[in-house]
Amino acid sequence: ARQNDFLVLPNLELKEKIQPEILELIKQQRLNRLVEGTCFRKLNSRRRQDKFWYCRLSPNHKVLHYGDLEESPQGEVPHDSLQDKLPVADIKAVVTGKDCPHMKEKGALKQNKEVLELAFSILYDSSGQLNFIAPDKHEYCVWTDGLNALLGKDMLSDLTRNDLDTLLSMEIKLRLLDLENIQIPDAPPPIPKEPSNYDFVYDCN
Repeated sequence: ARQNDFLVLPNLELKEKIQPEILELIKQQRLNRLVEGTCFRKLNSRRRQDKFWYCRLSPNHKVLHYGDLEESPQGEVPHDSLQDKLPVADIKAVVTGKDCPHMKEKGALKQNKEVLELAFSILYDSSGQLNFIAPDKHEYCVWTDGLNALLGKDMLSDLTRNDLDTLLSMEIKLRLLDLENIQIPDAPPPIPKEPSNYDFVYDCN
C-alpha cells in the first residue's frame, strides 16, 4: 500500500507536468490538418444538388484560403486555385450549432439535429461570416479545435479530450517504466536465426 501511495502523488505531478506538452502536440496536429484543408458541402434548403467548397489554412497559419469547387476533389486543393482569403487576424469569433448564422435563417436546416451538430461559423469584421457544415463529427472537432487554437482559446472537443487521455496515459506509463529502471531499447531486438530443423513442430496429420 505504501508503494501505491508513493506512486499516486508523483503520478498527479507527472500528469500536470506532461499535460501542456501533450496539448501542444494535439494543437500542432489540428493546425497541420487545417493546412491540408477540407472539402465542405454547400447545403441549400431549396436546391438539393451537391455543391462543394474547399477551405485550408496557409502554412504560416496567417490566412484561410477558400473557394467554390465544381465537384468533390481527389486529394488536396492548392492555395492558388482558391479564389478567396480571410486573414486569421480578422477573425472575431468561432460559433457552433444553433449560434451559427446559417442555423438561424428562416427555414434553415436547424430542424435537422445531425446538421446542427456539424455546423460552425467564423465571424469576422462587423458582419462578415464564413459558414461551415463539417462532413462528419471528426472533421467538426478538428476544425473547431484548430480555429480555437489559432485564436488562442482552449480546444474543447470530445476528440481533444480522448486524445489527451490516451496520450497522457501512454506517456505516464512510459515514464514510470523509466523510473523503475526498465530499459526501453531505442531499436527493436535482432530477429533470431532460424532453427537448424523444425522437428519440434507438431504434425497435425
